[in-house]
Amino acid sequence: METSEFYEGSKLLLPYSQSTGISIDKVNFLVCQFVALMIGFPYRVILSPLRVSPTTRHLAQVLTGVLLACFCFGWQVRHLFAQTTICLAIMRFVKPGLMEKVVFIFAMGYLSMTHIYRMIYDYGGYTLDVTGPLMISTQRLTSLAYNVADGHADPSALSNNMRRLAVRRPPSLLEFFSYNFCFHNIMCGPFCFYKDYISFIEGTNHLPQTSSQSNVNSSEDYQRLLPNPPDPTSALLSKFFCALVCGVMYFVAVPLYPVTAIAEPEFAGHSFWYKMFLLIVATTLHRQVYYFAWTLSELVNINAGLGFNGYDSHGRPLWNLIDNMDIYLVETASSLKVLLDNWNKMTTKWLRYIVYERCHSTYAVFVLSAIWHGFYVGYYITFLFGGCFIFIARTVRRKIRPRFQGSANKARFYDLLTFLATRVAIAYLIFPFIILEFWKTVEVYIQLYFWFHIAGVLVALGLLAVPKPQTERPKEQ
Repeated sequence: METSEFYEGSKLLLPYSQSTGISIDKVNFLVCQFVALMIGFPYRVILSPLRVSPTTRHLAQVLTGVLLACFCFGWQVRHLFAQTTICLAIMRFVKPGLMEKVVFIFAMGYLSMTHIYRMIYDYGGYTLDVTGPLMISTQRLTSLAYNVADGHADPSALSNNMRRLAVRRPPSLLEFFSYNFCFHNIMCGPFCFYKDYISFIEGTNHLPQTSSQSNVNSSEDYQRLLPNPPDPTSALLSKFFCALVCGVMYFVAVPLYPVTAIAEPEFAGHSFWYKMFLLIVATTLHRQVYYFAWTLSELVNINAGLGFNGYDSHGRPLWNLIDNMDIYLVETASSLKVLLDNWNKMTTKWLRYIVYERCHSTYAVFVLSAIWHGFYVGYYITFLFGGCFIFIARTVRRKIRPRFQGSANKARFYDLLTFLATRVAIAYLIFPFIILEFWKTVEVYIQLYFWFHIAGVLVALGLLAVPKPQTERPKEQ
């Protein structure tokens, strides 16, 4: 099905789309991000919290965010309004303790409904529709509900992270919609916790930790208390060049080795080693799609002033509050855990806050992550086997790694082996997530003889016979 047959966003730029060969949904997305980038500078400087009130900043966020969403997604934006408005009503009329659970069930249910509807009208497609913003909206709404609930809970029963994020004053109508329709964050995030967002709006994220607002008696006093925000130029240039490189890779290199080629009949005619080589190259290049979109989004947010995260040990400002990935650590990771910790980091923080800090189950985190992504079987294959291999990798690290720490050469050899294993593992495990379909995934695994699955089982069985390394005896007092 052609994008133009069901895409509800603006068709104003369709002639440009047809002349460049870039689909209209992607053209509109890039234009909206460019507009948000251009608006970000005057918003940060002219509508600075040093110059205008938080109310003015909130109004600018809502009006601009809604306009951009309507241009890019058209009438589909009704889903964002429906989800946010109903969740707001639940937060207002249901008591904390039950409220956050109802919001979670409704928000996830609404998102799931749109995922299923999307599978009906665009099965296997990658058209950019409102589903993406709804995924980020679901993170905002569920986290805010738990923030408010934690604000009413006994602090001693909360983790340090829960206490930091707890919201003791429920957001006003304007604050709520500003958070959910923030113009530099609505297209593809990254997700930001409510307390960090309000701190950015009010300018208090620049205050020294020792500053107090208890003696503020007027808005003029409040604005005099605020320091000048740090200059984000260095961070902006870094994000710009990173987005530029990833964008070139996305539009030039990715089409040369598309992941979809793995599921084509021609793939079966290659040798096993070439298949594995193609799998690793294609999945590595496919990550440029996410690198480009996320880095561009981080650039847009920083230009608007969202992302400041204090100072490093040398007094240099950090703009990594909502960084969604660390490309270097992802591409050089020597374990699946390190890779996942640095991939889609804001979603990982959301999952940790919503699930892990409350039920302490890694598998519950994987289940929620899979449902949040949608209902293609490929997602569940990736998360199921990914969880198994992470468990195996942890056991290897616990039982095998200490045996290689006797010398620097042994340690480097172990790191090299685990780096190569991680490259193979991520390619082997992640491609079902991309090609989505069950039988196509099975066909590829058959052509690869299920070798990595078999290797994982053999390693797991072998580890049962490996004793735990002896720990050092405590020194005598």
